[in-house]
Amino acid sequence: PRAEPRKPRRPEEMEAELEPEEASELDRDKLQVIDSLTALPRDDDALLFAVPVCAPYTCMSTSYKYKVKLTPGTGKRGKSAKQAIDALIRTLNVPPREREMMKAITDQENVSTMLGNVKVSMPGLAKAQQAKKKKKK
Repeated sequence: PRAEPRKPRRPEEMEAELEPEEASELDRDKLQVIDSLTALPRDDDALLFAVPVCAPYTCMSTSYKYKVKLTPGTGKRGKSAKQAIDALIRTLNVPPREREMMKAITDQENVSTMLGNVKVSMPGLAKAQQAKKKKKK
């Protein structure tokens, strides 16, 4: 007999499992911090930091405000990570605070989340790269 797939649980069910009566205040604080993370910040949100995420593009297409597509290619992780951040900042109308957050992410954090040997792509990337080359000349 085939096992049936597990039914997705509601947040209340997960909270009940994670927070038994004897759970410490520290555990509740940790859960509260995790719940405060968002992929779609609003204008009135107080931004503290940005977290780089690598996931299948279809999962991120509606869930994240800023995203680039990574496809198999010849680019090294470090160069691709810098290119991705640069592409996001140059091609999109990014508010100053969010731009500051993107620039604050260290190269090590970006590189550790990315796959190796990739090509970065997103709408308007070629245009931004041409503008960058003209600016250097």
